[in-house]
Amino acid sequence: MAIRETMTVDIAEVSMSDDYRVELWQEKKLVAYTTQQARDLALELIEAAGKIDTAIEEDLKARGLRLLKDQLCTEAGEVVL
Repeated sequence: MAIRETMTVDIAEVSMSDDYRVELWQEKKLVAYTTQQARDLALELIEAAGKIDTAIEEDLKARGLRLLKDQLCTEAGEVVL
């Protein structure tokens, strides 16, 4: 008689930090992924980056600022140093 159990173990996790950075946690420094796992991880990283871009835009809008050619500007177009 044998008892079998299937366990799901996270080998990588993507999250967002408070300072608008994408964080990737991996079980080991070197992880070998299947092609599907690599695609899934890439999609999670892209999704997290999109959420951070949206959060940055919302934060700037709440402060009355916007990005213009990678420069912080006021709504009147004045560059913020």
